Amino acid sequence: MKKIILIIFLFTISCSNNKVVNNHGFTGLEIKLDKIKLSETNKNDILTSIGKPSTVSLFDENVWFYIEREKVTQSFVKLGKTKIKKNNILEIKFNDYGIVESKKFYQLDNMNDLKSVRKITEKTYDNDVYLGKLLKSVIQKANAPKSKKKK
Repeated sequence: MKKIILIIFLFTISCSNNKVVNNHGFTGLEIKLDKIKLSETNKNDILTSIGKPSTVSLFDENVWFYIEREKVTQSFVKLGKTKIKKNNILEIKFNDYGIVESKKFYQLDNMNDLKSVRKITEKTYDNDVYLGKLLKSVIQKANAPKSKKKK
C-alpha cells in the first residue's frame, strides 16, 4: 500500500513540473518585425511573410495590428494559475499606396493597468423647465398600471 501511494505521489510531482504554455495569435513577432522595411515593404509582402492581421483599425483601413500573447502556468503551489509571459502587439501603418509608413512594437512593459470608475448617470433635465415637466409626466404615464375600461 505504501508503494502505491509513493508511486502516485511521485507521478503527480513529476507532472506538475511541466508548465503549460498557451499561445494566442502570432508567434515570433520580434523576428518578423526586422523583415519589415520602412518605405519598401508593401501590403502583399506583409501578407506573404506574416499573414492576415489580427485586426484592422476601425478608423483607418491602412493600420493593421498583429497580436501575440503567451500565457504560462505558474507553480504547483498556485494551483494552475496563469501568468502572461509575452504580450506583443505590432502596429503597421501604410500610406495610400500600400507601402509601410511606420511600424510600432508594443511589449508587456507598455501595458497600462486600467481601473474602471463606476459612476451613476444623473438626469439631464430640470423639473422646473416645461420640457422637464413634460418628460416626467410621460415617464409616469408609461410606468402607471393599465386600467380596464368598464362598458
